[in-house]
Amino acid sequence: MRHRLAIAITACLAVSGGLALWAEASNPKSGTAEHLSTYRWQIQAGWFGGFSGLEISEDGTQLITISDRGQIVIADIARENGVIVSLSNVKHDKVLNKKGKFSPHTNQRDSEGLARLKNGALVVSFEGVHRVEAFTAPGTRPKSFPTEAWFEDMEGNAGFEALAVDPAGQLVVMPEDALENDRLIQAYVLQGKRWRAAFTLRRDKQFQPVGADFGPDGRLYLLERGFNGFGFRTRVRSFHVDKTGASDEKILFRNGIGGHDNLEGLSVWRDAEGRIRLTMISDDNFRLIQRTELVEYVLPQ
Repeated sequence: MRHRLAIAITACLAVSGGLALWAEASNPKSGTAEHLSTYRWQIQAGWFGGFSGLEISEDGTQLITISDRGQIVIADIARENGVIVSLSNVKHDKVLNKKGKFSPHTNQRDSEGLARLKNGALVVSFEGVHRVEAFTAPGTRPKSFPTEAWFEDMEGNAGFEALAVDPAGQLVVMPEDALENDRLIQAYVLQGKRWRAAFTLRRDKQFQPVGADFGPDGRLYLLERGFNGFGFRTRVRSFHVDKTGASDEKILFRNGIGGHDNLEGLSVWRDAEGRIRLTMISDDNFRLIQRTELVEYVLPQ
């Protein structure tokens, strides 16, 4: 994730820009998402922590998450009165390379974004060596998706953290940092063997896109994180996306410094009461001063 050096100092102290094919979203409408719960997840193990991508099952009873040190973790979720109370049956597997090995080089296994295809395969985006790969199951060898020359224009820790699968089954990625226009977030869609500039979203310089998901309502949900050297701020927006572009921007919640830890992974699903839930997970950067949190918000019906 971005700002790792700055975060470390703080802890010690206390695409191609090409022409977009679709239009920019504008004129945001304020919305209200209700905070349901924050659950602190703790496991005393060297592999645990640094979680950056998240997928929640359709019924909300299981999670899959990835860490930026190349771990895929699966766990069952228990809730009481709709609130997370425990996680159990935790399993973890290493993210393997094409040779079926766990790379010894950290910049080759910095897994950040996570999404699930309709066939159940897991898609992971990586920083460091920027790329997108698919795994039929945890612990299997990956299938690589095409790369572009402009991938090299992304900074090592500012690549594709926001990854999603749209309702048509297409992969959508967004770089954490702007490649050209710093007022816009450029989304790219995989079409055939090329990543095409698809649509743009309004960019606020206080926030960077770090997680994305298309909800059961078909809307695009975007998790954004800001860091000022002392703490993290969080925002989630949603958009209507179609062939004409992204529109109907809604700010679902905005949380200031100290509200949550470093939320980076987002999964959107519908609960048993028919409400849209936003489940998020934080990257603790493997530092005692930070926490691994599972945070849930719900949208009003």
